[in-house]
Amino acid sequence: MLEQLTFHNKSVAIKLSESARQQAEKLDSILLIEIQIYFSCLLGKRLAFYSEQALEGAWQLGADEFSSILKSAQKLSENLYVRFNTVMTKDCPVGDYIGPPPVTDFSITNQKPYVPNWLNIDYKNGQWAGHYGWNASDKKFANTKQVRGDALSS
Repeated sequence: MLEQLTFHNKSVAIKLSESARQQAEKLDSILLIEIQIYFSCLLGKRLAFYSEQALEGAWQLGADEFSSILKSAQKLSENLYVRFNTVMTKDCPVGDYIGPPPVTDFSITNQKPYVPNWLNIDYKNGQWAGHYGWNASDKKFANTKQVRGDALSS
């Protein structure tokens, strides 16, 4: 399934694998997939998987926080939403933060260049996964960290 969403006046081609599409149809609650450009000591690529309900492989947020970030997300399917977000950590840690990092207010006047051109979403081994990139990115090189549940993985 190939869809397109637009963030900051830039289209993102979103490819949902067949297993992800089937799993999305089984969801009883909303899963929000957040594309994160993660500014810390270095620039990082992350995908965060959030839900308000307990959902295997997703970081559970409180109702108010989930409702707040859902407002800036776009609907991909009945229970799948996608959001683009830039974050900057308050300090420069050696390791990654799990879940929503402690960030400073960080506004980029022109976010369009940071919005990726494509996002591939999959569901395998009982986990949501994906990676994203730009036109020049190698789609076979999956270097997007996954934030889900209480674990962070490559």
